[in-house]
Amino acid sequence: MDRVLFADKLAYKNILYIGDNANECLKIIEKFTARLRRIENLYAGQFGKNTDDQLFPMQLQQHIQYHFEGGIAIFRFRNEDDLPAIVRNECLVACQSIVFEQMLLSSLPTYPLN
Repeated sequence: MDRVLFADKLAYKNILYIGDNANECLKIIEKFTARLRRIENLYAGQFGKNTDDQLFPMQLQQHIQYHFEGGIAIFRFRNEDDLPAIVRNECLVACQSIVFEQMLLSSLPTYPLN
């Protein structure tokens, strides 16, 4: 992924969820975790066992920390310098795409079931 449509309109690039529904927030975190796994697979040669010849000795998830406060869930990089810009950008794009999906789904009309 290179970028997300309308990503420049998002105020923050690392907010995953805003709301007060714990189950919805958990689903979003799980979706983001799945996207992190895809990024790991994309850069599979760089993640894995702790060896000197690999750039990233840990899984990508171990470079991410979550912060929850006042109905907002965000992610941060533990140490941005540990990940190259391309991987950090992939994580931000994954987050932005999830936010865009939430915005799109919330804007669709709902019809009562008869």
